[in-house]
Order: sequence, then C-alpha cells, then structure tokens
Amino acid sequence: MTFEVIVLAFASGLRPAGVAALYALLSASHPRRVLIAYIVGGFVFSVTVGVIVVVAFDGADVKYGGGNVESAIELVGGAAALGYAAGLATGRAQLPSRGGETRAESRMLVRLQHPSVGTAALAGVATHLPGLFYLIALNAILANRNSLADAILAVLVFNVIWYGAAILSVLYFMVRPGAARRALIRMTDWARAHSQGVTLFVFAVVGTYLVVDGLAGVLG
Repeated sequence: MTFEVIVLAFASGLRPAGVAALYALLSASHPRRVLIAYIVGGFVFSVTVGVIVVVAFDGADVKYGGGNVESAIELVGGAAALGYAAGLATGRAQLPSRGGETRAESRMLVRLQHPSVGTAALAGVATHLPGLFYLIALNAILANRNSLADAILAVLVFNVIWYGAAILSVLYFMVRPGAARRALIRMTDWARAHSQGVTLFVFAVVGTYLVVDGLAGVLG
C-alpha cells in the first residue's frame, strides 16, 4: 500500500452524487436496510472489479520494468486530470449536470425517493463506478505489490477509504438518526452548490501530484 493509493482513495470519495444518494436513502421509510444495501452493493462491485484486475495481471506475470511503466501511466493519468481541471476552469468542460450527476444518476435519485433494497444496491454501484483515480490506484497497487494477497488487501483498503463517508453516515444514523439527516441535508446542499469547484480542486491537486511523481519516476 503506497501513499499514492491512499490519496487517490480519498479523492475518489469526493463525489457529489454519492452525498445526494445518501441523503435520499436516509429519507426512506426503512433507511437502515437500504443504506446497508447501498454500501454492500457498491462495495462488492468495486472490490470485485479491483480484484479481477490484480488477479488477471498477476496471472499474466506483467513486469513493470523498474517502475517506468507505473510512472508513465501515472504521468498520463495526471495530465488527463489536469486537462479536465483546466477545462472546468475555462468553461470548455462542464460537469454532466448542475448537480454533478449524469442523467442515469439523476433518474436513479428519483427512484431513491421510494427505494427498494435492490434499487439501493444498484445506486451504490452507480455512484461508485471505477474512474480515473481508481484505475491509477490499481496501477500503483500492481507496481508495488509484494504478493497477490498484498495486492488484494490494498484493493480492500482503497475501497474502505472510498466508502468511508457512507459507512460513517450509516453508523451515525444508527446512533443519532435525526442529526444524521440534518447533516446530510447540509452536505447535499453544499455539494450541489459547489460541485464544480470541488471537482476542479480535486482534479487539479491530484493531477499535479501525479504529474510530479510520474516525472520523478520517469526521469529518475
């Protein structure tokens, strides 16, 4: 497990759509069941994707050539993140919608007004689809693994951090349901109002880190 993987896990957790989905589920008539289904459904899916990748590459015995391939992928991924951040800053790129969700996610949030356990589980998948940061993290995990078990453990830790906010929300709800709902309302309103700024900041900071670290690896 590297520092880079931890950074990317926290960055992946800053998705406004996930906050909105949590709030919708907390407003359900049976929130505990659907919240658990949301976490379990998404967690199992994203962990499965990560485990399949590391097992496939381990079985293929892919060599990373002293870290050069890892650094090159890191550099390319960082450049892509910076490019997206620059696009958001100049207005050439836009988030999929004002609230930061895709059309599919917007339809999903409507369905979460009266969710079933199955719908909640699908929402967990939809709001945690593997993106750029997860792919770069898997690259780092593969490059720095000591064994297959070590790589799988790193995938699990990444996902625990990624789902940290959702897990803490459920635990908080079980202790103080009223306070949990009020906190999610504030978080949802803030996320909707600042989704573009948060996304720009995260991609700019993480992209810069990846470019600098990738360059150091390639040139070193």
